[in-house]
Amino acid sequence: MTSATQTLSIRGYEGECYCDHCGRALQHGVRTDLMGVIGADCFNKLIKADRKRFSGNGKPGASLVRTFAALRERRSDADLSRMGYHAPTSFTFEVA
Repeated sequence: MTSATQTLSIRGYEGECYCDHCGRALQHGVRTDLMGVIGADCFNKLIKADRKRFSGNGKPGASLVRTFAALRERRSDADLSRMGYHAPTSFTFEVA
């Protein structure tokens, strides 16, 4: 029996909202494909560590998650590609 790997992708940024995961009020929300708008800390709790992409605990910090969300919101895929981010793979993470 094989299990499909579930992924969580960053789709954009929301300002002044509530986390759909824990209900906390947020100044900066991360729009995702599966969980709706969640906070960067909740995002980090939900994803699996990837020590090949990120040093330390294998997860991006909350500030980097917010930066990813803002980039995804404000830049086109062509602009992101020129910056070295390959959408959607650069913004997709495995769920723990």
